Amino acid sequence: MQFEFYKYQACGNDFVLVDLISPTTTWATQAFDSRFWQNEAVMSICCDRKFGVGADGILVLLPVKESTDKNQDKQSKAAYYLHYLNANGKEGSLCGNGSRCAASHAFRKGYFQGVEGIFDSSDGEHQVLQTSDGMIALSMQAPKDIKVLEIGTYINTGSPHLVLPVRDLVNYPVEREGRSLREHSLFMPIGTNVNFMEAIDLNHLKIRTYERGVEAETLSCGTGAVACALLHMQQNLAEFSDSVAEINLHFRGGKMKVTACVDSVGSIQQINLIGPAHCAFKGLWMGFSGKTYNW
Repeated sequence: MQFEFYKYQACGNDFVLVDLISPTTTWATQAFDSRFWQNEAVMSICCDRKFGVGADGILVLLPVKESTDKNQDKQSKAAYYLHYLNANGKEGSLCGNGSRCAASHAFRKGYFQGVEGIFDSSDGEHQVLQTSDGMIALSMQAPKDIKVLEIGTYINTGSPHLVLPVRDLVNYPVEREGRSLREHSLFMPIGTNVNFMEAIDLNHLKIRTYERGVEAETLSCGTGAVACALLHMQQNLAEFSDSVAEINLHFRGGKMKVTACVDSVGSIQQINLIGPAHCAFKGLWMGFSGKTYNW
């Protein structure tokens, strides 16, 4: 199956984006009818950095009415439904950076009116804003689940995350420790993303993330950034109480920030993930047939 794609990245977290919002061209109609995104093997090869385009995940922009059963009869102002696939080709949960990349594309294409818009996703609708300096701000829902465990703090920010404060993050064995914790029995069978966080000061954090689905460290992670920022706000409630908190996140691939309103009892609302998202190039996936990695 051939299809046109765009390559986007947000702080080094990169994605193959396929735009099927209005499948009018021959390739788009064929791609839409084929439901190519349901072929895990092909999508995995597409994300492979040796045999395919190379990406941390795939973004498929679909008409809202064609998304999932739960949205078929819902009146929505969403411009599109964002279907996200992990690098292993399997359907993923919410991707913060992927959502911002998709929004950046939608602003470029004029799918939104002005500098604000709404899209639908696996965890519901999200608002996006294009700031005056070109950043993409994504509204996030309040965490669905927070658990303090012996091995770290579990926070679901649309995707599951384990957060661990560490020292000397630059030299920390992220791949080894992340792989072990990602498959911990507490999180099976679906597993979890693992974030290692080091506080620079009250408003700045360094973060490294091991992502499930990619099964490796990525250069940044949007939902992971939110998980770390929210935990940091709760751990420093006295300083952030009754204010609009702003946490700057430093990843190996770049910088993002999370803003949120924190009240006196620790309730956190109006959460926004803000950062850059850029299109690197446009291409044509020619498809692939054959074996990979013989030994």
